[in-house]
Amino acid sequence: MNWHEFVFSEKKIYRLSRHIVFWLAWLFYLFSSKYLLPQPFSKTREARYVALNSVDLVQLLLILFIHILACYAVIYYLLPRFLLKARYFLFAAGILFLGFAMIEATRFIDSVVIPFIQPHILNAANAAIKKPTYWASISAGGISGIKIIAAAAAIKIGKHWWFKQKEKERLEKETIQAELQLLKAQIHPSFLFNTLNNIYSFALSASPKAPQMLLKFSDILSYMLYDCNESEVSLENEIKMLKDYMALEKMRYGDKLEMNIQVKGDPACHKIATLLLLHFVENSFKQCSSRMTEQPWINLEMQIENHVLDMKLMNGKPLNSEISNNEEDDLYQAKRLLQLLYPDSHKLKITDEPEIMMISLQIELHYIAEQDENLITENTTTELLPIARLAGI
Repeated sequence: MNWHEFVFSEKKIYRLSRHIVFWLAWLFYLFSSKYLLPQPFSKTREARYVALNSVDLVQLLLILFIHILACYAVIYYLLPRFLLKARYFLFAAGILFLGFAMIEATRFIDSVVIPFIQPHILNAANAAIKKPTYWASISAGGISGIKIIAAAAAIKIGKHWWFKQKEKERLEKETIQAELQLLKAQIHPSFLFNTLNNIYSFALSASPKAPQMLLKFSDILSYMLYDCNESEVSLENEIKMLKDYMALEKMRYGDKLEMNIQVKGDPACHKIATLLLLHFVENSFKQCSSRMTEQPWINLEMQIENHVLDMKLMNGKPLNSEISNNEEDDLYQAKRLLQLLYPDSHKLKITDEPEIMMISLQIELHYIAEQDENLITENTTTELLPIARLAGI
């Protein structure tokens, strides 16, 4: 049993242990305040400390029983029914009623119960000290009772707030996960449709590029099906997928497309969110579509240093062209993914000039331990059988 389980666990053994410890601590406080500490209103030095006897112990336990009843009435009835539902007037009225009831119950114990069970008559010297007064009932029943009620209520409210925060965090995480899944799902249909459409066009014209494009596409599809189920993947595998995708687009454009890819640093030791960078690269190729009046070009530079990925992606575009709705959607999805996955560990700058679109992105990467690298290597050895072979090409 650790401290967190003892305080927050709802198991019966932990709840019972918490309550026993709480009331034993309060009993010790009542005992020490009366028998171990000097009494503040004693007139003589000898009377400053009260000697313990069996009658006093019974009185102490009866007062403790009153405090227990009042305390549980507050935390299990008044708190959930009134205070936590913002019915403050009824809660205050209930506290006042309980305070008055504790005072009267303590007075009844002092004036009726204790004299009835008193084993012997106190001598004259102690009679003035032991004689019950209304102030003693207020102190033992009202003031002490309010103290323990306040302590128990503070613990109850604190735990209630803690559970609400945890529930809020859980709901926020579920919302973020749902949004992430939606954003990731949106990339597959558009990417697959566009790529298959391009391959189909080349196949209709009996182009020799069609089988090569299909092989590249099968590698990308294998990556999406088998590696992208995790929230993060090896940066090395993600870069390989980007190169395959860009090579696929290069086959589509042929010599018309001027493309440059540079990767510096060791990507094998780092992880990155799956398909995050593909949003930016796909957007660049969309700007190199048929709208392009001159030769299209794309330049991708990546540098991995000190666990930081520094990516610069530039592409040409028509003079004074505006970003289309589809391109805005791609960039919005990429920005939203960065906000969700790297809220405080990324820098993104998008520069839209008349003939150039430039994206500068810095991401703090997660480092992969040595055992994780071996696991990733084993997982990536299993690949999807190329679709081209299944098709008999």
